[in-house]
Amino acid sequence: MKAFPIIVSSPSGAGKTTIIDAVLKRNKTVARVITATTRAPRTGEKNGKDYHFWTIKQFEQAIKKNQMLEWAQVHTSYYGIPKKSVDDLIKKHICPILVIDVQGARTVKKIYEDAVLVFIIPPSLKELKKRILGRNDNTQDIELRLETAKKEVQELDHYHYVLLNEHLDKAVDDMAGIIAAEQCKVTRQDLKKIKNLK
Repeated sequence: MKAFPIIVSSPSGAGKTTIIDAVLKRNKTVARVITATTRAPRTGEKNGKDYHFWTIKQFEQAIKKNQMLEWAQVHTSYYGIPKKSVDDLIKKHICPILVIDVQGARTVKKIYEDAVLVFIIPPSLKELKKRILGRNDNTQDIELRLETAKKEVQELDHYHYVLLNEHLDKAVDDMAGIIAAEQCKVTRQDLKKIKNLK
C-alpha cells in the first residue's frame, strides 16, 4: 500500500484527539504526526509525545529555515508540522495522521494531493461549550473558540468526509472505517505485485 496523509480537523473540544488515540490502538499502519506548538502543556501532556513544545524563538527559526510543512498562529500560540515528521512516516509505508486546522489542511492538501481530509463536528455548539468547560482549559477565550468553530464549519466543502462525534464509540468506528476504506483503494496498491500473485 502506498502511504498517504490523513488530515483531521475539528473545532477545539470536538474530540479529535480522543478519537485518533483510539484508532491508533487498533491500526498500526497509521501514526500521529506530532505537531509543534508554543502553547503551554496541558495537564498530562508530554513533550515529544503529545506535542513538541517549542519556544517562540525555536518555532520562528524553524519557519525561517523552511522546515515547517505548514504553520499558523491560532489564538495566541504558534502551531505547525515539521516536514520531516510526515515524510519519514510515508517512507516507512505508514499513513501519517495530521491534526491541523482548516487553513493548514488546505496548505497540506496542495503539497500532498493524495491526502484524505476528515472534519469532526460536535452535535451542537452547546455541547461543544460543555466539552471545552469540562477540559479545565483556560475558559477566558471560550467565546472566541465558539466563534472560530462556526467559521471552521463553513470550510466543510474542502473535506472528503464529515464525522459526527455524538457517541464516541461510533465516531471511533467511523474514523477507523474511513481509513480502512481509503487504504483499500486500488489506486493506493502495488498492482504489479497483486496481479502477479502465485
